[in-house]
Amino acid sequence: MSRERALKPEVERQRPRMDLNTWAMAGVLAIMWIALALLPATRGVFLTQGNITNLLTQGSVLLVVSVGMTMVILIRGIDLSVGAGVALTGMVAALCHLELGLPAPLAMLAAIAVGAAVGMLHGVWVGWLGVPAFIVTLAGFKAYRGGALVISNARGVSRLGDGFAALVDQVPVSATWIIVLGTLSVGLAITVRDATRRKQLGLEPTPTRIVGARIAGQVLLASALLAVFGSRGIPVPILIAGAVALLGIFLTKRTRFGRHIYAIGGNPDAARLSGVDVRKVTLGVYALLGVLTAIAGILSAARTDGVTPGTQGQLLELDAVTAVVIGGTSLLGGRGSIVGTVLGALVFATLANGMSHLRIDSNWQLICTGAILLAAGTIDVLSKGKRS
Repeated sequence: MSRERALKPEVERQRPRMDLNTWAMAGVLAIMWIALALLPATRGVFLTQGNITNLLTQGSVLLVVSVGMTMVILIRGIDLSVGAGVALTGMVAALCHLELGLPAPLAMLAAIAVGAAVGMLHGVWVGWLGVPAFIVTLAGFKAYRGGALVISNARGVSRLGDGFAALVDQVPVSATWIIVLGTLSVGLAITVRDATRRKQLGLEPTPTRIVGARIAGQVLLASALLAVFGSRGIPVPILIAGAVALLGIFLTKRTRFGRHIYAIGGNPDAARLSGVDVRKVTLGVYALLGVLTAIAGILSAARTDGVTPGTQGQLLELDAVTAVVIGGTSLLGGRGSIVGTVLGALVFATLANGMSHLRIDSNWQLICTGAILLAAGTIDVLSKGKRS
C-alpha cells in the first residue's frame, strides 16, 4: 500500500457517508434563527437583511482566525496568542501607513509578513524544539500585546484612510452575483466529478442521497446569500472570510498537506513512521494561522477605523477555540472540519447577536458562551470514549 493511500482519512477509504454532525449543526443554527425571528423581544428584526449583514460582518474576523485555529487543533496544538497577534499586526499595518507613509496595500503586506514570521516562530519552537504549544503561545499572548503597546507608545491610532475603508465597503451587485453563481458552479462540478471519479476507479459509488444532499446544501447556501446580498452587494469582510473558509476546506480535504494534518492529529508517531515530516507540517500550520491572524488584524482595524493596542482582539483566541469546538473539532486532534468551524462561528455570532437583541446583559453572554463551550467539550470527550 502506498504512503499516500495509507495517510488518506478513513472516511475516504470507506464507503462515503453523510456527515451527520455537520447537518445536525446546520439544523441547530436554523432552529436558533427561526426561534430568534419569532420571539417578540427581537421585534421582528432578526432575519432582516440589515441584521443578517451585521451578524455575518461581525463574525468575519472570528471566522478568519477560526479557520487557522482549526488546523492547529487538528494537529493537537493550540494558539493562545491570536488576540494579541491581531493587535500587533493591526498596529503594524496602521503605523506603516500613517507614520511611514506606505500605501495601504504595502502596509497590509508588511502586517501579513509579521504575522507569518510570528507563526513560523511558533512552529519552530513547537516542532523543532518540542516546547508545548500552550507555553509558546501563552508567551506570545503576553509578548505580542506588549509589542503592540511599545511600537505605538501605548496610544491608539485612528483615521486610517480610504485604503483601509475599502475593506469595509461592499462589492457591486453584479460582481456579487458573478461570485456567488461562479462559486456555486464550481462546487456543483466538483461534487459531480467526485461521484463520477469513484465509479471510474472502481470504488464504492457515492450514494445518490449523499450527492443530492451536497448539491441541495450548496444551492440552498447560494440562494440564501443572493437573497440577502443580491440587491445590495456583499460586504468585503464577508467575502474575505468566505474565501478563507473555502481555502481551508480545499487545503484540508484535497491536498497532501491536509491529509498530513489529519494523520498527525490521529497519531503523530504513526505519521512520522509513514514518512510525514511532522515538523514541517507543524511549521506550515502555525505559519498559516499567523497569516490569517494578520488578515484578521487588518480587517479589525478597518472595521473600527483604528487600532487600540491594549484591547484590540482581546479574548479572540478563546472565542476562536469556542467556535472550533462547537463546530465539532476534537481538542484531542485528528477529527473535525472547516465546514463545522464555519457553522460553529455562525452559532457563536448568532448567540452574541441574538442576546443583544434580547437585551441580555453582556456578563450573562459570557456565562452562556462558557456553558456552551463546556457542553461541547464534554460531548466531544464522551463521544471519543465511546468510539474507543
